[in-house]
Amino acid sequence: MLEIMRNQAQSWLAKLILGGIALSFGLWGIGDYFTGSRVAYVAEVDGKPISNLSFSQTYERQLNSYRAMLGQQFSKALIKQLGVKDNTLQTMINRQLMLDEASRMGLVTSDTTLLSYVQNNPTFQQAGRFDPQRYHTFTRNMGFATTRDYEDDTRVNLMIDALQKAIVDSAQVNNEEVRAQFELEFAQRTIAAVMIDPKNLIKNIKIDKAAAQAWYDGHKQDYRSKLQVKIDAVEINPVELAKDIRIDEADIAAAYETRKANWTAKGVTQPLSEVHDELLKTLTIEKARDEAYELSQDLDNALGMEDSLQAAANSLNLTVYKTGPIDVAKARTDTLLGSDENLIKQAFTAKPGDSIDIIELDDGRFVAIESLQRIEPHPQAFKDVRTEVYADARNAAATNKAREIAKTLLANTNKLTPDVMAQKGGYAKFLSKPVRRNGLGDEATWLTPAIINAAFSTGEKEWASKAIQTSHGLALVYVTKAIPGDDKIFTKQKAVIALKATKAKGAVRFARWIATVRDRHDIVIYNKVLEKI
Repeated sequence: MLEIMRNQAQSWLAKLILGGIALSFGLWGIGDYFTGSRVAYVAEVDGKPISNLSFSQTYERQLNSYRAMLGQQFSKALIKQLGVKDNTLQTMINRQLMLDEASRMGLVTSDTTLLSYVQNNPTFQQAGRFDPQRYHTFTRNMGFATTRDYEDDTRVNLMIDALQKAIVDSAQVNNEEVRAQFELEFAQRTIAAVMIDPKNLIKNIKIDKAAAQAWYDGHKQDYRSKLQVKIDAVEINPVELAKDIRIDEADIAAAYETRKANWTAKGVTQPLSEVHDELLKTLTIEKARDEAYELSQDLDNALGMEDSLQAAANSLNLTVYKTGPIDVAKARTDTLLGSDENLIKQAFTAKPGDSIDIIELDDGRFVAIESLQRIEPHPQAFKDVRTEVYADARNAAATNKAREIAKTLLANTNKLTPDVMAQKGGYAKFLSKPVRRNGLGDEATWLTPAIINAAFSTGEKEWASKAIQTSHGLALVYVTKAIPGDDKIFTKQKAVIALKATKAKGAVRFARWIATVRDRHDIVIYNKVLEKI
């Protein structure tokens, strides 16, 4: 083949083809010729790019916040349902637009304002005082390479916050708006709900082999095995290192002299004897963390010279923790992996042969994880999940039957009260105490936010237009009584309510302002790039 190409290379056709290739190399570079033209950013605002890297870092910080907030409830499916990725990008776009507007208005964040914000941030404090070491650790965990990067980002955020606050605070409300806000918070409903529980219908549902097979064929993706991993891990724990640390009395005395200000109030300094134990504990923790960091650096160096975590650990006499194969559910109960969500993430995203990173956790531990094996999810045969398939198909059929019943009943609600409906069908009926929109007044488990919201969108002695899905079944919601807010409470709460109404109106004003600003600018989003992140 190569010889044929060489022989034909002098023809006009070959010259034309080769010339075209050379031109594409010159215009786009060799890499792009083989990989295709790539967009290196997820969006543009007036031609200014929001880079892949910038978005990825911001998005990762958002995910870390959700992990900390949701704990074990955190999942990719939930993050997708909440639209975190798109919200992050829209926030970045708005941020860039607001930065331009703030700069145009001459708004700046002074060094004094920035310093005060950082030093008064509880996240960076230890025992009520700003802790530089904690500051460095937490900013790194937030995804910033240096504290300067964090400060630059914070300076911009403070400037943008000042602009947003100015717009929000410009709103004013009248008495009618204050009353409307009061009713929003203090009006009450007494609610009746008739429950159509699919569980009560299952006994009459029959699923034959053909129906079960059809269900399995249509839902094979639900019957895949779970991802399992087998890992080696090394944990460097300051708490364990602290057990072997001894602090000399001379070091305690020297530290006391340099830190006297920490125990001085109104010109009076506590003597060393009163703070000795506290200072000893502090120095021990500090030294343990320093030793943990140094040991993590030694491990990192050893990983560069050895071909496995086991070998690197052996060279430093460190213990290797072994697991698996385990799935995510078991990992959450694992002694090591279950102690921090970041470890679970690392264990289940790492692949055999990947470079081994050392993770620094919020509690000061350093953990290295090596993936030894991944057992990827795979479809399970019908015979292996037969019991689950029959149960799922039966539950689905019962749920569909409940929906049909609910639809029929809602079509005839003008003739039925909750009591009549429940008695005729043998359904459970629930009745609430007077309850506010936020749920105060009745803590019954059946009274979900969705039911309350439906009730507050429905008039007195009326049925909500749609059935509400709950853990008790499908709820048909009826408002037995609509109770306006108490005038006496309104008189007492008027000032507070007015402030809330002003903030709410200010938020609407800001939303309209940012929408107007966006309309004046050219915004381009590269969805294909965004989907790959």
